[in-house]
Amino acid sequence: MWNRTGPFGTWPYDGVGHQLMYGVDLFVDMFFVLSGFVMWLPLAAAALTGKPGRGGALTLAKRLARVLPLYWVLTIIVWAWSNPNLPGHWEDLVLHLTFTHVYSDEYIFWTNGPAWTLAVEFHFYVLIALVTPLMHRAVLKARSKDDRIALALGVPLVLTVTGLVYIAWLTQIERPAVTDWSLVFSPIGKSTDFGIGMLLAVFTVAGVRLNRPTRAACAIVGAGAALGLALVRPIDTLQQEWWHPGYAIAVALFMASIVLHAGPWPRILSWGPLAWVGGLGYGIYLIHEPVMRWVGSMGLLPEKAPGHVFWITSICVAVPTIALAWVSANTVELIGEKLLATVDRNGRPRNYYPHLPDEAPRPPRRGPVEEPVVTHRPRRLPVLARSGG
Repeated sequence: MWNRTGPFGTWPYDGVGHQLMYGVDLFVDMFFVLSGFVMWLPLAAAALTGKPGRGGALTLAKRLARVLPLYWVLTIIVWAWSNPNLPGHWEDLVLHLTFTHVYSDEYIFWTNGPAWTLAVEFHFYVLIALVTPLMHRAVLKARSKDDRIALALGVPLVLTVTGLVYIAWLTQIERPAVTDWSLVFSPIGKSTDFGIGMLLAVFTVAGVRLNRPTRAACAIVGAGAALGLALVRPIDTLQQEWWHPGYAIAVALFMASIVLHAGPWPRILSWGPLAWVGGLGYGIYLIHEPVMRWVGSMGLLPEKAPGHVFWITSICVAVPTIALAWVSANTVELIGEKLLATVDRNGRPRNYYPHLPDEAPRPPRRGPVEEPVVTHRPRRLPVLARSGG
């Protein structure tokens, strides 16, 4: 991004290399598929048991506790740095803090470009929170496991179809310019990605398990499909929007080789360095663009030129980004965890003093003090006197 922007910007490669680099936004689709999977998994699991699970408000609180602290802190810092003279572009700040910048063609990529995906995410957090109580009521009325599976599949299918219909409307009827960002990056247009991840969650909790050859086939076909789609994707045309559902299907196939499995898990998934970097993933994602702008403003990045020089830029950006993400993970991001710890798993205020009695000791009565009544017990006679001896 740094290499190709500005008056002297240029793409690093051409041909196949250009196609592959242009196709790296498939990882955004992967992010949405993963989010749909993770958010729908506990609700689908509860639905299949026939019992209501976690409430919608608590589900929303858990997601916001994870997302908001770093997002708000970083947004305010970067906005203040970018707007040193007040009032600045205050509309941009308000839109970003409320996750509504995705509806603005002007401000959608301001302050922090990658943050548009968080705005899309927020819409689905709210949607699932609103759907949760309706799902709980419907599940309690369901008569069989098949009915409950059908209920768990309903919302994902609706989202999947809605996203496809929107893309068809966008590319065949509306046909806006590719720079009409609020239409191209609309949350409704990304609902297919979330729906596909949610469908995979239902298959997972329903007990679908694949044997080893099938899992290997899913991994190979999924990775191959993603690569093939990237190589043939049209560039800078509206028709490229159809590639995002394709990427989502390819990602879901690859994920199926991991989640539709009872174990043992591949060792690579628990490899220490990978798990450590993965734990910093959210911070790296949000922090890297502000770091790139900051390092670039100090003249520490190489001149923009075609070829391999952009790898040097990547290293110069990655090192401080990972360091700051580690700091964030151990400071700012802990705020949400601490706040979330104030409620129990049912969403009620947590009792920090369960060892104390439920009621406080009653205060002494006010009024005149009465003299205690003294009763004299009969004197105890010796044993010989009672026996008459």
